[in-house]
Amino acid sequence: MLLQFVILAASLATATEAFPVPQDTASGEVLWTVQEEIENLASDKAERSKGFNGMWKTHVVSTDLYSPDAQNPMAAELKRKLSQESERLRARLRQELLDLRQRLSPYPSHPQLTPANIRELLAPFTQKLQRTLDSNTQELCGQLSLSLQGLQPDGPLTYREAVLKISQALDESHPKRTAAFEDFKTKAFEAVEEDHDGSKKELWEEVTARLGQEIVSFSLEVQGKVATLKVALAGLLTSAEPARTEAESKVLQFCQRSSAQNQKFIANLDQQIASLDEKHHVDPSSHVNIESIQQDFSTRLSALLADIVHTLN
Repeated sequence: MLLQFVILAASLATATEAFPVPQDTASGEVLWTVQEEIENLASDKAERSKGFNGMWKTHVVSTDLYSPDAQNPMAAELKRKLSQESERLRARLRQELLDLRQRLSPYPSHPQLTPANIRELLAPFTQKLQRTLDSNTQELCGQLSLSLQGLQPDGPLTYREAVLKISQALDESHPKRTAAFEDFKTKAFEAVEEDHDGSKKELWEEVTARLGQEIVSFSLEVQGKVATLKVALAGLLTSAEPARTEAESKVLQFCQRSSAQNQKFIANLDQQIASLDEKHHVDPSSHVNIESIQQDFSTRLSALLADIVHTLN
């Protein structure tokens, strides 16, 4: 039995030497390469699967937080708090602006313009107008006096001729007076236009309107007095012997009233400016008060802005 086993082993060894197993190294390398690729593919697939799972989770979380359809308690609470803070800040800003308006309401809308500026601006033109009116009145009354002197018993004029000369002098005084008014309005209004800006427009319009009304009223009053004198002198023509002294009295009365009327007119102009002084009076301390209000409001506004920034952060 032992002998048979030895013979069988020898036979197998001989057969192995006769038919050796081929050692293909290239096939082994290919086998390892395939195996490595399989492992790499498996690793890449695992990484991609992991990244996809992360992106999917992020999308799910974002959708849960911000989607209007998803009733997320955290998002709803955040939205409610933001709405409350926004309304609180708006209410605070409205209250600050309301307080500022109430504190500024006692002050005039033109704090930089004082009526003293108006008087200083118009004073040269008012004074020139007064001098012109007084000069015209003196010249007119001088002509009327000369016409009345012709009514002397030995004078060259009849009463009718004297009345005609007086009427002519009165008519000639009208364009001179009108020219003086026009010069005043032109010079004064030009000065106003050069001085005023947009913030003073309303006040300057009131100034020019009041001065214009005074000029119109004065002109109508003068024309009425001139017409009265003409009627009175013409009425004396109907008497058998016109009284020269009566004519002289009416002319003298006219001249005196004209001088007084000129002074009253200038006084009315000054009064109009004075009324503007009272209407647009500016307290000297108002500038200081306004600056104090401005500083206080700036402080409040800065605090409000800081509150807004804190809320946003």
